[in-house]
Amino acid sequence: MSAPVDELCGQIRALIRHDEVRPGDRLGDERSIAISLGVPRSRLRQALDRLEEEGVVRRRIGRGGGIVASDGRLERNLSTIEGLPVIARQQGIRLETRILRAEVALASGQDQRLLDLTPNDYVYRLLRLRLADGRPLSLEASRLPTATFPNLLLQDLSSLYAVLSSHYDVTPAVSDETLEVVLADDERAGLLEVATGTPLIYVHRTTADAAGRPIEIGREYFIGTRVRFHLRNYGFVRHPHRDPGGSDDLLPARAATPRPR
Repeated sequence: MSAPVDELCGQIRALIRHDEVRPGDRLGDERSIAISLGVPRSRLRQALDRLEEEGVVRRRIGRGGGIVASDGRLERNLSTIEGLPVIARQQGIRLETRILRAEVALASGQDQRLLDLTPNDYVYRLLRLRLADGRPLSLEASRLPTATFPNLLLQDLSSLYAVLSSHYDVTPAVSDETLEVVLADDERAGLLEVATGTPLIYVHRTTADAAGRPIEIGREYFIGTRVRFHLRNYGFVRHPHRDPGGSDDLLPARAATPRPR
């Protein structure tokens, strides 16, 4: 006779503790877990449904999918090109996007410098609020050149990079990103429903297409307790400003982070 759902949930919790599975780590797929616990997959699904409601596990789809341990955070991989809508869908998180501002303005000095524009050029200014499973996750401010993306404001802006790829045939290829911690001002605190002064993870990026043409400036403010960042490094590279024949010219490589959203 199969184990009751309560008992099966306890066995899965014990497995997570015994194997020291960290949030984001994969437990396995349904088939392998059912075999290891000696239960039918139908009974296992009942236990997984309950544990998923409690935030203990999540079902992840796509390559490398399966059942993963969870602490309720969205995990964002800095080494991939996937944006928040794709990441959330793969991790079984319901992501909602609210467009708070969408306007056209003259390019600022920073816009001109980072997007290779002139003082007479215009940019789109977008501000979006992301909610994960109904709770605020992040604020995202984006600027894009209007000449490259005519009539962008008429498109669905919930998944911006998907629109650039499908409607304009522009695929973001390289993203240069900087992460730091900032304190929420009154406006951001109100939108994210946190106290003023709450630490936020601030991500500043510039994105280019495959030809190296700058296409976006992005600023994201994440509630730190709701997101986890993951980065995979790939060996070493020579420092471009040192003598290649020297003994101290090897530095850890910084992985390029192409990423449409």
